[in-house]
Amino acid sequence: MFITPDTLNTINLEFTNYCNAACPMCARFKSDGSLYKEKVNNAHNTLEILQKQIPEGIIKQLHNFYSVGTYGEPVINPQCLEIYQWVRSLNRECRLSLHTNGGARDRQFWKQLAETGVQAVYGIDGLADTNHLYRRNVKWDKLMDNVRSFIDAGGDARWTFIVFKHNQHQIEEAREMANLMGFKTFNTVFTDRWKQSNWVTGATEDVKKWPVDDYYLERPTLQEQRNSNTKANTVGIYEKKKFNLTTPVKCKMASDDTYEIYIRANGDVQPCCMLGDLDVHEPKNIIHDPKSVNLNHNNLVDILNGDFFRRLDTGINKGSEDRLKNCFYTCALN
Repeated sequence: MFITPDTLNTINLEFTNYCNAACPMCARFKSDGSLYKEKVNNAHNTLEILQKQIPEGIIKQLHNFYSVGTYGEPVINPQCLEIYQWVRSLNRECRLSLHTNGGARDRQFWKQLAETGVQAVYGIDGLADTNHLYRRNVKWDKLMDNVRSFIDAGGDARWTFIVFKHNQHQIEEAREMANLMGFKTFNTVFTDRWKQSNWVTGATEDVKKWPVDDYYLERPTLQEQRNSNTKANTVGIYEKKKFNLTTPVKCKMASDDTYEIYIRANGDVQPCCMLGDLDVHEPKNIIHDPKSVNLNHNNLVDILNGDFFRRLDTGINKGSEDRLKNCFYTCALN
């Protein structure tokens, strides 16, 4: 079974493609450091459109409503709180969450977000003297003030720490700080963007230093050691598997009791962000009318029952010519 109006139980909403930060490895930026001006700072999902185009019955059946944006910081959306409150008013059991740099809005906003029952996963990559090296434009004092307001109001806060060479020595200090402040969890992660894979050619570029202003981001020695031990991240996506129509594909967005969609800030509806931008990347080849898959022009029921999702289904589950390479390389079974 694929994603249908009846099976849908998870929505990942990109609230906006605006952001207060300028993280160098973010998808907002090209490899040369310039901003993707054509892709950012031009769209919010609005409460009016969501209420108009998504039936209340779908909201009531959701297990998860969350935001891990590709291009934006969710709380920048002027209606971020109101959208979460709308979902909560219709579904008391739905798990609400967002990923955030924590540096925008004010104490009152974060207090109300906590009271709505939204879990906040904060991307904090260091301490006062290092967080800004990746989370550029995020002011430490404001970030800490917002976090304290959220936690003091009973909010479920989680700390995710991206490890770089410049902050790896602070992991244990940050872990202790997270515990003292009342974060529920503290996790360290490594970015995979030191390996740049080209979806078209399959070529992989190994990046060890990322230029930023007058300094460099460098891969942490902890990650170098892990990769050496596990042989991880040593080949490009096209070297791992050869594209074909017979290898089974298990879509992570439509399996194991999860039936999920991703709604981009511009209103495009797709199973996940791995398909890329529908107007630029491979999916455009199986979309007959861009408006037919966009929430600003079509309701969610018709989108899920429409030609695009049917063709995704046959490509994934029946190995038809509609199979997308991104689906294969992301979710094909070994």
